[in-house]
Amino acid sequence: MKKNIKNSIFAGECMIEVSGNTDNLDKKQIKMNLNFGGDTFNAAVYFSRLTNKLFNTFYFTGLGNDHLSEMMIERFKYENLKTDLIQRIKGKYPGLYSIQTDKKGNRSFSYWRNESAAKEMIKKCNLDNLEKFISNTELFYYTGISLGILKPKDQNKLIELSKKSKLTAFDFNYRNSFHGNKIKSQSLFKKSNLFSKINFISFDDIIEIFGKSDPFQFINTFKRKDNIIILKYFEKIFYSEFNKIGSINIPIIKAIDTTAAGDSFNGSFLAYHLKNKHLSVEEKILRSHVITKNVLKYRGAIIPKSKMKI
Repeated sequence: MKKNIKNSIFAGECMIEVSGNTDNLDKKQIKMNLNFGGDTFNAAVYFSRLTNKLFNTFYFTGLGNDHLSEMMIERFKYENLKTDLIQRIKGKYPGLYSIQTDKKGNRSFSYWRNESAAKEMIKKCNLDNLEKFISNTELFYYTGISLGILKPKDQNKLIELSKKSKLTAFDFNYRNSFHGNKIKSQSLFKKSNLFSKINFISFDDIIEIFGKSDPFQFINTFKRKDNIIILKYFEKIFYSEFNKIGSINIPIIKAIDTTAAGDSFNGSFLAYHLKNKHLSVEEKILRSHVITKNVLKYRGAIIPKSKMKI
């Protein structure tokens, strides 16, 4: 009997990534690496790889009509991401960021996204048709960055759209230099939390956004009877599953590049949550950590499919 393939949506911004060793740039021309990356795109790729025969994974964003937008769409297709929800916006282009990675694998970023087409992804879409499609979707995933690129009116529309899905997942992903007004961001993220059944957050984010340094204090504030919270805290993950709070130690990872640490974990966790419903939350965390551990051994957010240890 043929299996019924379900739908999932990952909404946000995929950007052009420029990386490489710039040590000699002050003296001569150097070669740099060009790639594509973004938090929701990275998560979508790992989710798709783990659920390929069970789910259609749609990527929802805005792109232009330029060559790099075309190449980005081809990359989406290569990674088995469905492109039907991509909004093509005249006169706009993909955003761009450069990434520097130090000897410990830690990253620093510079962004150029003022003319990003993704900023108009909500404005240009047919909301009625999209709402109908999302209502038959198993998963809708977005992040604080997905919200941050949008104007306030469109931020609220994205949250409303996310509610239509059977399962909504949200990552609090926050950038102080990007989001600006912290009070408004707190209010926006709290609203997203209310309508999300799975919430991901890092310890750095709870300090940056809410000024809290106690993981249990944060979880007690945001946990509900109908949600799961995953909080990454150094070599430990705290969680709340339908009001039950726990924690689990995770092995220390020696990282070459931490670019997609959270993204690969989130995409993997959502995959295991939806395709292996019999697994405990701790088993889902540990299996997702195995994927993340492999990702961090290589440079770049998306590792070759052949390197995935599933």
